[in-house]
Amino acid sequence: MVIRIFTFILLSLLSLSSIAANITVQVDRDPIAINESFKIIFEADESINATPDFSALQQDFEILNRNRSSNVQFINGSISKQTRWVLSAISKRTGTLTIPSIRFDNDISPVISVTVYETGNSSTAASDNKELFIQVEATPITAYVQSQILYTIRFYRAININGASMSEPSFDGAEVVTQKLGDDSSFETQVNGRRYVVIERSYALFPQQSGELTINPISLDVQVPVIARGVFDPFGQNSTTKRIKSKNIELDINPIPAIAQGDSWLPANELHLTENWSQDPAEFVVGEPITRTLTLKAEGLTAAQLPSLAMQDSRSYKAYPDQPRLNDKRGSRGISGTRQEKIAIIPTQPGQLTLPEINIQWWNINSGQMETATLPARTIQVSPGVSPTTQTQAPDMPQTDIATLEPALSQTENIGIVKQESGLFTVLSLVFGLGWLITATAWFVSKRKENNQIKDLKISTQLSPTRSLSNGVKQACADNNPTQAKTELLNWSQAYWPDNPPTNLSDIGKRLDEQTQHELEKLNLALYGLDKQTWQGAALWQSISNAVKTRKVKPKKDENLLVPLYP
Repeated sequence: MVIRIFTFILLSLLSLSSIAANITVQVDRDPIAINESFKIIFEADESINATPDFSALQQDFEILNRNRSSNVQFINGSISKQTRWVLSAISKRTGTLTIPSIRFDNDISPVISVTVYETGNSSTAASDNKELFIQVEATPITAYVQSQILYTIRFYRAININGASMSEPSFDGAEVVTQKLGDDSSFETQVNGRRYVVIERSYALFPQQSGELTINPISLDVQVPVIARGVFDPFGQNSTTKRIKSKNIELDINPIPAIAQGDSWLPANELHLTENWSQDPAEFVVGEPITRTLTLKAEGLTAAQLPSLAMQDSRSYKAYPDQPRLNDKRGSRGISGTRQEKIAIIPTQPGQLTLPEINIQWWNINSGQMETATLPARTIQVSPGVSPTTQTQAPDMPQTDIATLEPALSQTENIGIVKQESGLFTVLSLVFGLGWLITATAWFVSKRKENNQIKDLKISTQLSPTRSLSNGVKQACADNNPTQAKTELLNWSQAYWPDNPPTNLSDIGKRLDEQTQHELEKLNLALYGLDKQTWQGAALWQSISNAVKTRKVKPKKDENLLVPLYP
């Protein structure tokens, strides 16, 4: 037995060592300027001890430094390994450059491209002090309603500072859902021959209305050290605050095209629909479930914007969907939203089962055309279920001596007599016990009703404006009325944050929790999209109720909207 276990472990290790590693490569920013440093990140899902040769990169890039790290995790009894190489590089020329394949032991990385552009002063905000300035950029300038716009803020500094705080983006002309894209990044560059350290912050913007949209200037307060002659100031207490601002950006937001069809408006860069099965779906069995996993992934959309993939029942099967999984992945190129739904399918009759075709229509913002992601219809053979086996008869009892049965029979008769005598006592006990229980229950109910009346009286005399306004939110959600829900939510938020009330739904979500913000995004989509009639408010009411109940800290009188760059 020990030899078998040892052999199994040895074969498992050998099989694991032969598994090819999956190599991925990405850059932290794209596009980049000719004189800006950036990071090239290689990742392997296995431990790799070999030292890769990056010399192929030196044709178009200068490698400034490199770093290698490994990570091993044990999750639910399984081992997860990861090896990462991070290279800091700077481009030697402009254009669309190729990052070639790099060999890692027996595996190679895929080929990707990066765009490098020539720098200029036209996009740089004018500043009296060229030691500090802000550059902002929005792409694209012309977009569709509810499509993604990438907004990038770069803070350039040529001197040391003690700290800085930057305002959040604000808008005029339309409501905008704002999503921050990861943490701030930093790099070095040169402008007009002068060296700068750059802090970059990126956002994904989703305008909810068509028309002209203005991104207001970003304000940055910088603490610049001031050192008097002969004064030692190790903690940077002697400093002055300088405020610098960026330029504003004008955007043109187009309405939903007339040729767009379907209940959902999905403006995306890419959209893919895939399926997976818990087992080979070549054959089903009546009454036995099999799980179908449908995954919808879109580049440039949040998961909240993606439509439901639920299947309808038919005469041949029953479909039982699980709660959908929504995930947003944030990167340098924006948000990639994924909606995954697991559906248990149980065939109800033998023969051929046909799953209908699934079509998701979406708008390709690159080509300016409607496209359709399709899963073709699938026909599967269903076998009849296993019929229940006939119950077997009990075997014959063995012959027993009559003399040994007689004492047992007399004992059984005595037991029956005792049960008959004790039956009356049992019935009387049950009657008296039931009467006592009814009396106690009546006293408890009356006492609780009295306490509730007192409690309700106290609440009615001390009811806060915030609590009473939330009743309007609840009613609007119950009526599935998105317009009224927005009005009631803004009224409620003014009572909840009286000194600094939110100006839009997105701001309310940021002040509560992620789930509420996710539901408020759905409400925004219903207000300005095609599916206003299908909005359901139950999930929003549940999430905002939970957020208010679990909020441990009372609303601050002055909530600072400036996020520190150097916490």
